[in-house]
Amino acid sequence: MKKLYQYNLFLLWFKKPKTEEKFNLSCFKEDLYSLRFVIILGTALSIIFIFVDIIRYEPDFISILFRGGMGIVLLMLGGLTFLFKPERYKLTQYMGILIALFVSSLFFLHYHFNDDPAFDIFLSNILMVLIFIISTIMGMRFRYALLVNSINFLGYILYIENFNYSMIAERQISQLFVVYMVGILASYILERQKMLSFINKNELDLEVKKVESLNTVKNKLFSIISHDLRAPIVSLKGILNLYQSNSLTENEFKSITKDLEENLNNSSILLDNLLAWSKSQLQGLEIKKTEINLFKKFENLKKLFKNQLKSKNLFISIDINENDKVFADRETIQIAFRNIISNAIKFTPHGGEITVKSKPEAEDKISICIKDTGMGMSPKKLKNLFHINNETLIGTSDASGAGIGLLLVKEFIELNDGEVSVESTLGEGTKFKIVLPLLKL
Repeated sequence: MKKLYQYNLFLLWFKKPKTEEKFNLSCFKEDLYSLRFVIILGTALSIIFIFVDIIRYEPDFISILFRGGMGIVLLMLGGLTFLFKPERYKLTQYMGILIALFVSSLFFLHYHFNDDPAFDIFLSNILMVLIFIISTIMGMRFRYALLVNSINFLGYILYIENFNYSMIAERQISQLFVVYMVGILASYILERQKMLSFINKNELDLEVKKVESLNTVKNKLFSIISHDLRAPIVSLKGILNLYQSNSLTENEFKSITKDLEENLNNSSILLDNLLAWSKSQLQGLEIKKTEINLFKKFENLKKLFKNQLKSKNLFISIDINENDKVFADRETIQIAFRNIISNAIKFTPHGGEITVKSKPEAEDKISICIKDTGMGMSPKKLKNLFHINNETLIGTSDASGAGIGLLLVKEFIELNDGEVSVESTLGEGTKFKIVLPLLKL
């Protein structure tokens, strides 16, 4: 989270381009309204001062030309802002720079071509107002406000000292400098406040989404517990009651118990997954990496699922070097591998095949591929594979799964500095590829 919202403390921009873009998009409407307000204000003042000049003084063609021309140009630029779209948010800032430099340049020219001695403080007063507007209500990013205000301030000094010297105008430099510094400080504070508000809002939104996600998961887990765990227990209770009341023969009881055993095995795995997931979410897992022999690990899993493999007539081949060893946490890796094999058995039809192969992935890594000849998955299912599903997945022989097993696969593999990826095609099976660090000798 901290890396996502890191920003340049001096020029105030986010270091992550996507975050900077998101910030500017969130400010687009506010920036656009500020720009239009300034355009309307500038146009209105231009018209007002034309009439004030005509009433108070003799008609001044130069003043009417500059102020009237400024009003017309501002109206034209204001009209262009209605073409701006959020994705072109930079145009709003560039338009602000253009208007600020246009207005200041116009008043430099107005001052230059006016011989009235009373104009000696006119330019500095206008620049003070411009600096205030650019720094506060114009909605410009701080870096742009700093650029434009610096150009105006330095431009004033160079102009007064080299082109149109006036003692009174020179004395205004110190006053203009104070306004310049106050304006820059105000622009910095306002922009930083915008950024902090943006960060706080986004962090709050992320927390809300996280809570909503956890509530969704919680509700799904309760659904799993009430259905997937409760169903086999209810079935067992019913069968025992029938057997005790002599409603079942010995052969019928043995036949039923085969299916019941499979359901209880699935429930046992599900319960282990629920406990592991709860522990990872509530307490955090302590990863203790050690040497794990891959060949022995999968041979043990083959024995664990012996009855399920036999009942569906599935063949599992393990093509792993007996000396291949990884450096990982024994408990979490056991859960991850067990869930993948369990899923392969669940979704592979009778007489199918499951293959487990390993090969070097890099100098210090190894990949384990677990492939089945099962039902495969649609692109939609594949996309949401490592999440708790909103709908229960149905396997062969009405086998069901809640998705928590695969959620744990991804989480536990990544906790062991590994990677997991999946390839699947409907009707052609599924292949899991797991990459883990090798044991360093």
